[in-house]
Amino acid sequence: LTLLFGLASINTLTVISVTRYIKGCHPERGHCISNSSMSVALVLIWVAAFFWSAAPLLGWGSYTDRMYGTCEIDWAKANFSTIYKSYIISIFICCFFLPVTVMVFSYVSIINTVKLSHALTGLGDPTDRQRRIERDVTRVSIVICTAFIIAWSPYAVISIWSAYGHPVPNLTSILASLFAKSASFYNPIIYFGMSSKFRKDIFVLFHC
Repeated sequence: LTLLFGLASINTLTVISVTRYIKGCHPERGHCISNSSMSVALVLIWVAAFFWSAAPLLGWGSYTDRMYGTCEIDWAKANFSTIYKSYIISIFICCFFLPVTVMVFSYVSIINTVKLSHALTGLGDPTDRQRRIERDVTRVSIVICTAFIIAWSPYAVISIWSAYGHPVPNLTSILASLFAKSASFYNPIIYFGMSSKFRKDIFVLFHC
């Protein structure tokens, strides 16, 4: 369940970055982002998360008891089985490397688009509103990408490190795992603290 919700969080962040990329860099394709397309995206988010978290239960990969109240993927078994190693490499690529690549590409493209639009229209100094928009877009983009990479990189690194036969201290493994899964907690805080639109939507949702 921990892996399921962690992967769902990663997939959700990736979809959010893609929707922001479409709206920010290709507004003419904004009609592609509709209630139906978002419903399909939500289904795919959870199907993908369920697939990768259920695979070890079906023999592709394995879980092990980490003796601190939960279990996680048995990275060490990759030393003894090509099947287990293929699962670990696949989940690393599909659930970490590709999402990071998509998010970095999306947010860097948004930042470049905002700067380019100012350069094309900037016959004079940009207005205060333009400066504020550029600053907010840049800040949110950088924080989201940085928070994701900081949270999940240690876990990904020690997982691959362990998969190739190198020992990892239990405390290091525990801290990296907890730190990675904490992303599900602080991502909403980032959006709430840095996005006025998100705050307004929350207030409307809860009738504040």
